Amino acid sequence: MNDWLPMDEQQSAIQIKEIITLLGVDAKRIVDVGCGDGRILVPLAVAGHEVIGIDVDADAISACAHRCAQTELDATLLDGNLFDLLPLPDPVDAIVCCGQTFMLLHDVDEAVCALNLFRESLCKGGVVILDDIPGDLWPEVAQGRWAIGANEEESLQMVWSHNDAVFAIRSGEEVDTDSWELRDGDQQVRLWTMGAMRMAAKLAGLSAPIVPVTGAILVMRAD
Repeated sequence: MNDWLPMDEQQSAIQIKEIITLLGVDAKRIVDVGCGDGRILVPLAVAGHEVIGIDVDADAISACAHRCAQTELDATLLDGNLFDLLPLPDPVDAIVCCGQTFMLLHDVDEAVCALNLFRESLCKGGVVILDDIPGDLWPEVAQGRWAIGANEEESLQMVWSHNDAVFAIRSGEEVDTDSWELRDGDQQVRLWTMGAMRMAAKLAGLSAPIVPVTGAILVMRAD
């Protein structure tokens, strides 16, 4: 597992299948926000959709371009921040933001701003497709598997905010068992609840999220 493949292959295959099913057989124009090396972008292009990939990581864009070239697929790839690139000049049918990318928007105001940009990028009736973060990950927390602490080898450390559903995972030299407060250097992520997602969607003018398949995708629509 890595930043470009944040789930196992079986779960990834289920998610991709559900996205393709949701989009239907007619060719659509789609933006993949946080496209990584093309885990979702390439299958969408193979299915006949026009896909635009966005990633803030230049190495990810290069890897995605290489993968597209290997499969002889055309895709527009943009290296940059979604807040600078969206909305695009022409509306699209769908915004895909998967691979736990939305969790990186740990600040609620920033996340609502992103959802607003997604909505502004969509045609009427267009869809925003996210990971089903509440259905996939919250059960792990409820079962006590994501407790604050470090492993025996002290090679991994999980640090939670004391008053919010925000955490960071430190690894290697970043581990500091004398420090249990989130700090500026931590990559903070938000574990979105369904209630928080509903509120964020409402603030952004999107429909309440629905989950076609638990643990796979979460869908919101632009009216």
